Amino acid sequence: MSRPGPKPKRYYLRLVQFPPEPIEETDRRSKLRTMVEEFDRVGRLVAHGELTEPPGDLLVFRATDRAEATRLLRLDPFRETSGENYQVLEWRVAKQGAGVNIDPPPARGSGRLTQVQRVGVIVSDQEAAIAWYRDVLGLEVIERDPDTGYVEISLGRGTVSISLITPRPEWGEPYYAEALARRGTQTGIVFQTDSVEALALRLQHASANVTQSPETEPWGGRTLRFTDLDGNEFLAFERGGRRPQGHASP
Repeated sequence: MSRPGPKPKRYYLRLVQFPPEPIEETDRRSKLRTMVEEFDRVGRLVAHGELTEPPGDLLVFRATDRAEATRLLRLDPFRETSGENYQVLEWRVAKQGAGVNIDPPPARGSGRLTQVQRVGVIVSDQEAAIAWYRDVLGLEVIERDPDTGYVEISLGRGTVSISLITPRPEWGEPYYAEALARRGTQTGIVFQTDSVEALALRLQHASANVTQSPETEPWGGRTLRFTDLDGNEFLAFERGGRRPQGHASP
């Protein structure tokens, strides 16, 4: 027998694509702002923002089913506007994931974790490391502060990033020695690739150190291990069957 209680919330996307020639705005923006603020007040709002290519408006919210989602949108000022593409879609977060924690926020001060933002990798030559990660792995610099030596690289904004850290003696002990000890070790960082074979060839052509050639794993996928210029080791996998359960030791 199922336990009594409220129905679980599902996630819905309201997508509006504007026509090439925008229609008269009138007071739609004000009405939209009022509706979004009400969604936020009652804990239904997940995300809201304007689209640029093509121009439009996106609203992500929680509802128990499509009937409730439709009812909640009855005051949407974009719903009845002719000439616009208006869609309401269910978002299967449990299957595909969202990339961030989209559960309703708990009480203030609960310490909820919302996203894995960055991990640190210790390198000896930051400029050489930036060039290697950019030219060999295809990562890009998304944040940099020359005054502090802070560098953040990733596959693009919105994804987990890597901080390339060069230890400095002025940090003092034990921080400086601990940072040096982390250089040239297993990072625990796992990348996903569309082809471990192609990645292995790319790494070999770049004179990178492949520490484990592509292998087929019991879970059905294929994995590859490699290191950067300082010997920091990474794991890359190609999906097949179940995904790997972590960065296991060799």
